[in-house]
Amino acid sequence: MWRFLLFTLTVFIFSCAGNIDTKQTEAPDIIKRIHLVSNPDSIITSISEVASDIIYIPLQPSAGTQIRVIDKIISRGNKIYISIISDIMCFNDQGHFLYKLYGNEKNVYDYAIYDFDIDAADTSLIVLVGNKILYFKNTVSAFNFKSTIELGRLSPVKMDFLPGTTNILLSSVRIKGYEPSLNTLINLSGDTLALNPNYFKRFNPVKNWIQDKTIHYQFNNKLYLRERFNDTVFSIDAVSNTFKPELIFESSISSTNSENINDPKYYRILPFVDNIFEVTRYLYYAYNFSRQQHKVFYDKYKDKKYEIDPEYGVLKDDIGAGPGFDPMFCSEGIVFSWFGAMDLKKYIESEEFTRAQAQNSSKKESLKILANPLKDTDNPVLIVVRLKR
Repeated sequence: MWRFLLFTLTVFIFSCAGNIDTKQTEAPDIIKRIHLVSNPDSIITSISEVASDIIYIPLQPSAGTQIRVIDKIISRGNKIYISIISDIMCFNDQGHFLYKLYGNEKNVYDYAIYDFDIDAADTSLIVLVGNKILYFKNTVSAFNFKSTIELGRLSPVKMDFLPGTTNILLSSVRIKGYEPSLNTLINLSGDTLALNPNYFKRFNPVKNWIQDKTIHYQFNNKLYLRERFNDTVFSIDAVSNTFKPELIFESSISSTNSENINDPKYYRILPFVDNIFEVTRYLYYAYNFSRQQHKVFYDKYKDKKYEIDPEYGVLKDDIGAGPGFDPMFCSEGIVFSWFGAMDLKKYIESEEFTRAQAQNSSKKESLKILANPLKDTDNPVLIVVRLKR
């Protein structure tokens, strides 16, 4: 396994311009590196190669709001929370609708939801709308509004509770390129607790038509983040409120040098990570490189990379004979994807499904029964996968 000693606090994509106040960044003794553009140990095509089970959950009609596109999924115990651009809905783990954020009396388009999170205790909801956070208490049957946290000049696009606390990590994308910080830790009163320095102050991504993105993910009661222009994945210490480098996704390629890394045109060809999540055994990451999407399960136990066949981009459901599985979301160690109701119905009626071999024939039959009554006005069907431990 590739490891190296980290002697300084300046952990960054390749090099860091200028002196940076690192008071709120803590360095570990050893940090793991994963080189993105490298050959996998094997190509995988079937879900059973990395997963132990797959379940299909039809989402019950949700009080007059049809779900067309799912933006985020969070599970808490036997409840599943789903956000769309205009609302947040709660279902049980069988897909029965329980309650939603906005009642029918409210114009659901008043606020576009950028992000949301539920605390680990399942008692608090935060919703990011524009440059403010709406804070709610989460009961067994409703979200009760408590307060609004005004963010002033901050305009974050990502937000999550710091596990085990009521503190909130806010992440913004670069607008001008030289912002002093893009990641801010605040409390429920809106007070700033910590900042993570912007280590990449080279060019304006918006002006140069380069997509920016910040990724948050949670694993083992820790919150992690990775910026588009920083190869380092940071965690946040819940006691000291410091940002700690944990992992490096090395995005350099053979032609990268200290000069062309400052060229926006060159930066467009470097690999772009757009999804990361972690479970007990696997670290999953997806990235685009040379107009090709790559989706990799890194086996932490065996130090091996298993890449989903890039030709298909999904894993064949050889357990229950369902449609191809594309890992999208992960919460509490469970991986989620979704399939449109009519898309699933058409698949079940296809020759491909008829001929599909299933390790569990009862799952195939149950999926057929599930899909038969689906209508074009129905909500999507969740695909829930438990990865091998």
